[in-house]
Amino acid sequence: MRMILAVIILLVLVALYIIIRNRRQTGGSKREGSSNVVSMERHRKRKQSSGEQQCSACKKRNGKLVFYAEDNGTVIGLCKDCQSKAKKRDMLPL
Repeated sequence: MRMILAVIILLVLVALYIIIRNRRQTGGSKREGSSNVVSMERHRKRKQSSGEQQCSACKKRNGKLVFYAEDNGTVIGLCKDCQSKAKKRDMLPL
């Protein structure tokens, strides 16, 4: 009887340890300033609300851009009006 009681107490302690450890891991990531990880939720919401992106050449907001890689490796997005600039520079679309 004492052996069964000892096993039950041991199982309860192990269960409590696991629950406490899991809460610390999930709760620690939600606290601000506790880690170097930055939450991107605000950034994602802001980006979704804008809807349209700017053309890299004329800076007009346009719903659809075609993206090209420049010679130095940077990526630019051009609207349909500015695509002739990319063709003149022999840039390939991504």
